[in-house]
Amino acid sequence: MWPIVKYQPAVRTSRNRPAGTMVATLVNVDATKFPTASKRVVLQHDNAFPPGGLTDADLACVSTDGWTFVVRCQPPNSPDLNVLDLGFFASIQALQYKLVSRSLDDVIRATLAAFDLSGGEALAKVFLTLQAVMRLVLENNEGNQFRLPHLRKDATRRAGALMSNVP
Repeated sequence: MWPIVKYQPAVRTSRNRPAGTMVATLVNVDATKFPTASKRVVLQHDNAFPPGGLTDADLACVSTDGWTFVVRCQPPNSPDLNVLDLGFFASIQALQYKLVSRSLDDVIRATLAAFDLSGGEALAKVFLTLQAVMRLVLENNEGNQFRLPHLRKDATRRAGALMSNVP
C-alpha cells in the first residue's frame, strides 16, 4: 500500500502555512511511475457513464507505446464479488476513523496505521466471506437475492478449526 503523493515545498505563503513548508501534493501517475510491468490497463466503470462515455474504440486511439487501455463495465445488478469491498476497506476505514485527521498527512498516516493494525487475520476472514458469497451466487443462479451466512469465523478460529477454504 502506498500513497500517491509527493512532498515538496509550498511555493506561496497562505494563512495556514508559510512558503517553503513541506506539503503533500497528488502525483500525476504516468508510465514511468506505473507500479507493474504489464502494459495493459483495465478501466472498470460502475455503469455510471456520462453521456458519450469512453469506449474501447476511443481508447484504441490513445493506446500507444505498447500500452493497451480497455473499458470493462460491471454487470447490472451483479452480486458484489469485490474482495476489497466485502470487508477489507470497511475494516481499514473503521480503524482510520478512530484517529483525528486534520491534514492530508494525517489521513495518510492514519490509513497506513490502520492497514498495519488490520493484519492478515482480517484479510483471511474477508477471503472466507468471499468464498461463501461465490458459493451463494452459484446456488442462486447468479443472482443476488440471498442473505450472507454467519460463518462464526472468530469462534471457529478460537477453537482452532478455521479452514482456509469454505466447504
